[in-house]
Amino acid sequence: MILEYKLDAGPQGMHCPYWVDNGGYYLDPDNFTMVGVSPTNREYKIPDSVTKLTKDQLTTRVLDIHRRYPLLDGTTNEAMTTQQVTDNVAAWCTAFDS
Repeated sequence: MILEYKLDAGPQGMHCPYWVDNGGYYLDPDNFTMVGVSPTNREYKIPDSVTKLTKDQLTTRVLDIHRRYPLLDGTTNEAMTTQQVTDNVAAWCTAFDS
């Protein structure tokens, strides 16, 4: 499952919430949220206030971030096209089987 979250404050500083299995993706600098995944067959509770995203919702979110803060192509270091961003999100979802 795809989750939008913020870092938690702890005694040793900021950290990813423990219910995020793999996170730190697609940071939105305006509200400090990022995206991560958590397995659907988990034995722990995820807070009800956490936003769960579909692939389409994630794509919309990342395209909105890209409009404000263009994502760069790792090879050319130039701004990605809308299609490249959409393909990137699709590949990310496939990698995490979301």
